[in-house]
Amino acid sequence: MKELKTISDVIVFCYAVFIALLLTNLLDHKTIFEIATEEQALTLYKTLGAVGAGLMLVKLLIGKLYITSLKYDRHMAQVKINELKADLYERKQEYRSNSYKESVRMEMAVASN
Repeated sequence: MKELKTISDVIVFCYAVFIALLLTNLLDHKTIFEIATEEQALTLYKTLGAVGAGLMLVKLLIGKLYITSLKYDRHMAQVKINELKADLYERKQEYRSNSYKESVRMEMAVASN
């Protein structure tokens, strides 16, 4: 998921740079897109705006999915930690129980001698 987020970030950045170059007239939109009339230029800019909005929407959705996957991973790690804590507690209880039984046996053996 991280790779997808990184790729979307790079694509949006490159698109933003391209649009900035077009708007500052460092790139000539008439030669790049073979535009002859102002109507075609207006249609081009509307299309570029729509594409930009679509890219930003996709970037937003990928960001939300990435955050959700991070939260899920953190939840699964917490579940694993809780399982390990429970296992450790059970082992400690078993050890204490065995130690207690051994100490009672030793006391009984000492008392019988």
